[in-house]
Amino acid sequence: MNDKALERAILLQDLLVLLGSLALAHVARGWLATALPGLKPAVPPGDYLHLLLVFVPSWAWGAYRAEVYRVRTLVGPLMGLVKAVLWAQAWGAMALGVILTAAQVPLNRSLIALHLVLSTVLLVVTTVLQRSWVRRIRGELVALLLGGGPGEEEVAFETVRGRRIERLPGLDAEALRGRLQQGAVDEVVLPRGLDPERARPLLQVCEDTGLPAFLPVAPPHLERARAHVESLGTHLYFAYETHEPDRPGLLVKAIVDRVLAAMFLLVTAPLMLVIAAAVKLTSPGPVLFVQRRGGLNGRAFPMLKFRTMREGAESERDTLLATNEMDGPVFKMRNDPRVTAVGRLLRRTSLDELPQLVNVLLGHMSLVGPRPLPLVETVRLTGPHRRRLAVRPGITGLWQVSGRNELGFEEWMNLDLEYADHWSLGLDLVIVLRTLPALITGRGAR
Repeated sequence: MNDKALERAILLQDLLVLLGSLALAHVARGWLATALPGLKPAVPPGDYLHLLLVFVPSWAWGAYRAEVYRVRTLVGPLMGLVKAVLWAQAWGAMALGVILTAAQVPLNRSLIALHLVLSTVLLVVTTVLQRSWVRRIRGELVALLLGGGPGEEEVAFETVRGRRIERLPGLDAEALRGRLQQGAVDEVVLPRGLDPERARPLLQVCEDTGLPAFLPVAPPHLERARAHVESLGTHLYFAYETHEPDRPGLLVKAIVDRVLAAMFLLVTAPLMLVIAAAVKLTSPGPVLFVQRRGGLNGRAFPMLKFRTMREGAESERDTLLATNEMDGPVFKMRNDPRVTAVGRLLRRTSLDELPQLVNVLLGHMSLVGPRPLPLVETVRLTGPHRRRLAVRPGITGLWQVSGRNELGFEEWMNLDLEYADHWSLGLDLVIVLRTLPALITGRGAR
């Protein structure tokens, strides 16, 4: 059984344990109801189907993120495996909590609590048994390592893939063919750094016998970017990325962004009408200020704001460069003479940013991310500072909740790079929770 088939079997077993634990919880709840007459009457099992439709996919996603059913997790440290199971359970419990809070339906919470306890215990026991099963299956497989003495390949194939190691000295294709004819070999591992001409006859022998062959490669080491192999047609490429994209997390972020942006637009529509009237009545010019800014990977987009400066203020920027209070290519002034009275209030309360909810709805921006700079400043970013463009810009971010204009340019950029390098849904939630106090105090707003 190959790794993929093994992992599918393990995931199916885990899902069956989840469903079985729900049935056991239903029986156990019946016993509790007999012993404790004060419990609420049992809700029919059919009423829980909608919970399963959310809980099971949520748990599967958590298991995928924690790699519960991966062979490398099962053959790894036991505590790491148990932590992965608990993480998946915690994710499923959070999903159930959100459903119960939002639905407000008369379900037996005691049954759900029993299900979580029983499923956690049963999953831990199941994964320990799976661990023994996988190790027994994998222990029967032999990896034949070609070439000299012990190296990284032996450690990787023995500890990570769980293979029994056998060595064949030398790199002679006929010697390899003779060994394979004797049988009891499942994989062939070539030595690192072997040139294509010497590797080809060895790979040809493996192809003739139908065995998988592994050719280790040694990509150049970079400080942050990590290499992985991409297959495009018949060609293989090394792809370097500072972090592997969390595609499920990014999908969740995109959906949440658009849903919340639509809700906030509806809720704040009356306030925005009042602000629009105040801007229009107190100074000549349009209500909205539309400026080209640098978005994801530097792509330009039209960012919307309520106008806070007098009309034509952009053309005056060059004459004020000598009074710039920010290092680097960014222009910031504490007492900008171009800002109107209403504009100063809007900036201090950050209400001028409300129209950017439309940018979020259109996918130009996110609710959380580095602030997008004007295009003229974006193109002047150099070196590692450009890495902040690797994530979608946002309305709020680490810079805004850490002091904004009170920080220097390098501190600002370091916060943006920290966000870009360590992004997660949890980090977004922390920033959102810190945004409200920052808005109330107005710290760093100009």
